[in-house]
Amino acid sequence: MQIDLHCHTTASDGALSPAELVMRAGVMQIDILAITDHDSISGFHAAKIAREEQKLKRLELIPGVEFSTTWEGFEIHILAWQFSLEHPALMRLLKEQRERRHLRSEAIHAKLIKQGIAADKLPAPRPESFAESANGNVVTRLHYAQALFNHGYCNSVQDAFEKYLGKGQCAYEKPQWCSMSEAVAVINAAGGVASIAHPLAYDLSNKWLRRLITEFKDAGGQSMEVVSGQQSPEQRRWLTELAVEYELLASAGSDFHYPGRYRELGRNLKIPDELTPVWHDWPEMQGL
Repeated sequence: MQIDLHCHTTASDGALSPAELVMRAGVMQIDILAITDHDSISGFHAAKIAREEQKLKRLELIPGVEFSTTWEGFEIHILAWQFSLEHPALMRLLKEQRERRHLRSEAIHAKLIKQGIAADKLPAPRPESFAESANGNVVTRLHYAQALFNHGYCNSVQDAFEKYLGKGQCAYEKPQWCSMSEAVAVINAAGGVASIAHPLAYDLSNKWLRRLITEFKDAGGQSMEVVSGQQSPEQRRWLTELAVEYELLASAGSDFHYPGRYRELGRNLKIPDELTPVWHDWPEMQGL
């Protein structure tokens, strides 16, 4: 079984459209795929249409999203799957998060113009819809970084973050996301399952990581992303130990954004035998 529960499309900060991502998943022989765009489910609907058009009967698509949240001053990403796509609380939170992204994007846009960047070289800070913008319906710092690089303002995307967009730089705007506990509560209310995304990406000490996991569980969280494409054996073992200790289900995802050597769909995503996969009782898995 090839399962990948964490990837992105142009509905957030991915390089491939939903149709292109579905096509790539077919080439990579993925069985179960969750599109988890940042604070957006627009890509899922487009992907379902593309799956039918491409006649990819092997591929099962799972509703997913990656919420940006705040916890104790840190930005923590929470993955969600198997929720009701039309649940009122979920729709409300997605709308609120999208508005927060728009306001942040507008602030970044204004700060970049103040630095002498031509407005017509930057992405529109508030695209009206997924269909009307190549960037989807949310604009991230990565979109601005790519534009700065493409138009010669920086030597690379990373240079754009170091010069303009990174924390403490001239065009940085502090995000105002929902709280982690609110996101988990909404996910549960919509019938979904919540998971901490890439737990080692937040620069937390072991003590603070344990505190994060404890409060996540207390809020109703059920899972943790133990397996990802870019991690050392030692990191995977440490996350496995934590998942066992805190009795969390285990998820696996590439966090795919664009084709490359190091982060490919479905690659190196086997869950350790001692863990229970988050998908163990999902209907899509029955009979497979």
